[in-house]
Amino acid sequence: MKLRNKTILVTGGTSGIGQELVRKLVECGNELVVLGRSQNKLDDLKSRLHGVSVYRCELSQRTQVEHVMDEVITRHPDIAVLINNAAVQLTPAFTSDEFDFDGIGFQITTNLTAPLWITSLLLAGTLLRQDRALIVNISSGLAFYPKTESAVYCATKAALHSVSQSLRYQLEESPVRVAEVILPLVDTPMTEGRGSGEMTAEMAAKGIIAGIETGRDEIYIGKARLLPPMLRLIPGVVKNVLKRS
Repeated sequence: MKLRNKTILVTGGTSGIGQELVRKLVECGNELVVLGRSQNKLDDLKSRLHGVSVYRCELSQRTQVEHVMDEVITRHPDIAVLINNAAVQLTPAFTSDEFDFDGIGFQITTNLTAPLWITSLLLAGTLLRQDRALIVNISSGLAFYPKTESAVYCATKAALHSVSQSLRYQLEESPVRVAEVILPLVDTPMTEGRGSGEMTAEMAAKGIIAGIETGRDEIYIGKARLLPPMLRLIPGVVKNVLKRS
């Protein structure tokens, strides 16, 4: 699918990879529907980019997601692409004094449950009515081998990987394709201070768009392209590297 002249919904589109995706997709002549938590950031994005509609939505709140998506589907019945990009990552270990008990549910709901809510609502509301449609789930190499910290975040990405596969099977006879993006460490506000050698958000967005347009089901970006062969040949090395990441 060429991402041209489409109506595309992006979650978490006000910073990092999401913002770069929105900027590049607008430049390609698409209409963007952006969900975000900060009204100020949403307003700023809309003021800078033509062809962007913004909706404030706290993805961890089911009633808010349902209300916002009802409005989105009513106003944008031609949405053909969903990019589930939004995610949060809390790093303290379970044994740390800084561990946030409430953060368990917050991460699971934001990173996994909300994408499933939105996917379900859009399938019924717009995607299955299109000639061609696409669901894109943004994941990570940590879905395959987790690191020591951020255990809940890693678990949500592993679950998202599994759901992406099952959903792909369910939609095989439909006009909707399901793609999963597996990213390396990317320089975003979420990963600030986590080592060196990070891919820029702009390069990640460029790679995501190019990968989507090739039609691949699993899109490995940057250093993540090394994962499939390394997992086959030296899985123990990969496990130890990601454990310390």
